[in-house]
Amino acid sequence: MCRFNYLLCLIVLSPATILAETKPSASDSPKSILKIEDFLPERQKWTVSSGVNILNSSSEGSQPGYHINQISPGQYILDRTNAPYRKENNGASAYLSGMYGVTSHLSLSATLNGQWINTKYSTQNNSSSSQSEYKFNGLGVGLSYQLYRLSDYTVFFGGVNAKDGSVGSYVLGASLNWIYDPLVLSFSMGYLDGISKERFSNDFTACTTTGKVIFAVNPEVSLNWGLSKDFINARTAYGDDNEWGSNTSMLVGVNVNLMKDLAGNISHKGGVGGNKSSVISVGLSYKI
Repeated sequence: MCRFNYLLCLIVLSPATILAETKPSASDSPKSILKIEDFLPERQKWTVSSGVNILNSSSEGSQPGYHINQISPGQYILDRTNAPYRKENNGASAYLSGMYGVTSHLSLSATLNGQWINTKYSTQNNSSSSQSEYKFNGLGVGLSYQLYRLSDYTVFFGGVNAKDGSVGSYVLGASLNWIYDPLVLSFSMGYLDGISKERFSNDFTACTTTGKVIFAVNPEVSLNWGLSKDFINARTAYGDDNEWGSNTSMLVGVNVNLMKDLAGNISHKGGVGGNKSSVISVGLSYKI
């Protein structure tokens, strides 16, 4: 019962000691009790996933304002002020992912991802402007390796993303899971550079950590909730410098086994504190 954060590209370079471990059979592995959240394919099998994310974020700031005042004929004073404004992003992204089980532990994946974004600016004087943009974020390829050390069920993952004929980004990370039926405690960490299904821009790098508690209501339905903390290095609004920021979000979701080999999920990631962003995700995973 471990739905991992980064389904888009999974790759890992595992140490030789891990590759040499004695591998339990699928029926003997700790995750054999999992029915819904184990999306990784079996050996020589496929898992096909797709989903849509509804995105919203808002921020407030100020932009320079200038006022020319004539105090007498031929004499003017230029007053500089800051005019407050509000910026709001709304959009949707979609992805299609295929994953192939090379062995019972090693999987390869490929993911296509695109998004539509509408950005709206409004000021105190009731003026506003908006613009829309469509983006194809490229093709992500990678691999994942699962093992039964460090935690009851551990996955190392990573990958690269290619766009316009060149590799421009990558992702590395791990997910550790402790199973206490009917509970699973999940902790994920990752480093992202570029494409993300939950961001409005490719121009950033991020370190992310997520902790979740997953509860199996019954063999067909599970609930999950948790927290995530993101540290993001992104280009500033003015100039070419980058700066670090951080976001904290609350997570809640439900996974449902719709039919044999087909699982669906709905989740919400909402910002807390000064983080005014929200992502609603709907996805399907089918094992072939």
